[in-house]
Amino acid sequence: MPEQALIEKKSYAEFSRGVFETGRIIKAQLELTYRCNLHCAHCYTDPYNKKEFFPRELSTAEVKRVMDELSELGVLWLNLSGGEALSRPDFFELYDYAHDKGFLLVLFTNGTTLTPRVIERLKARPPFFVDVSVHSLDAAAFDRFTGVRGSFLKFEAGMKRLRASGLPFRTKTLAMDWNKDELPSLKAYVESLGEEFSFATSIKPRLDGDLSSLINRLSPAEIKALEDEFGIWKDDDDACSVARAQLGAPSDALYRCGCGGNSVHVNAWGEVGTCTLEYEVRASVREHGLREAVEKVFNAVKALRYRGSSPCGTCELHRFCEKSPTALRLEEGDEEAPGRYHCDVALDRAERLVRRRLPHPLGRKT
Repeated sequence: MPEQALIEKKSYAEFSRGVFETGRIIKAQLELTYRCNLHCAHCYTDPYNKKEFFPRELSTAEVKRVMDELSELGVLWLNLSGGEALSRPDFFELYDYAHDKGFLLVLFTNGTTLTPRVIERLKARPPFFVDVSVHSLDAAAFDRFTGVRGSFLKFEAGMKRLRASGLPFRTKTLAMDWNKDELPSLKAYVESLGEEFSFATSIKPRLDGDLSSLINRLSPAEIKALEDEFGIWKDDDDACSVARAQLGAPSDALYRCGCGGNSVHVNAWGEVGTCTLEYEVRASVREHGLREAVEKVFNAVKALRYRGSSPCGTCELHRFCEKSPTALRLEEGDEEAPGRYHCDVALDRAERLVRRRLPHPLGRKT
């Protein structure tokens, strides 16, 4: 009897690490819609959560064509987001189509739309995981933040159904000025779900240039205090070694965050970019094939350089900095602007790891 070839087994970590090292595009975020049942105060897409903008969104047939082309491009992980992706009337037609193509599907949701029907449909064709925003456990604060009365009760019910369903899920929390005191209880809640707690602090302007979302930002001092409290950017020996290796490598590239690498973003109107909030260069899938749009945008983004005298072009701290050129263009009127807020946060993080004072990119305040 001839010997049968055995398929080598690998852990998911080994598999994903190997795929990421190929250097090709393997991830995509597809914003299916800007529609949402909530109006969260920090949301960058909410200005387009209005009926007059919905006709601009890709049709069912157009989304399916994009999915076909993403598959041909070699994308493995496909993130379906919005707005609230489940608010799109044809969501499950598109979800099933993507599932049948073999994508590892990630569904971003606010949790309030996880009805019994939705849970059952997802269980029939499970995603890789469901990613749920968990920003508050205070019903009144939650409803104020979302702008919708009763939204917390729907979130709470949705999370109970999700946990009982057995579907894989993860949570994400954004620390803001109004929920910062809730972080210990949020941590306890997330850990009670069997998940590891973490939080982000970056809030960007809205896509139409509205800066009102920024009032929810924590101050640099508050970010430092919370990251110290929760053990983020710890100054252990390993982290210190990494930080020292990361310092001292300035670059004049406008985007030094990995944009133009292994991930592509397609917004609800079919505009292709390198990431969610990169809007310096875009190309429409209505005018180009996806492969052509990706090549056009990625090459252009990689070629962008600091042309003026911005200190960002020679800064040693850029690996600790969450500055987005598009966000700074909206905030300051110039994509090359540094922004003291981002500099202060980056400096605090770097100094905690290298255990010494570093020069402030914009000069220290007296």
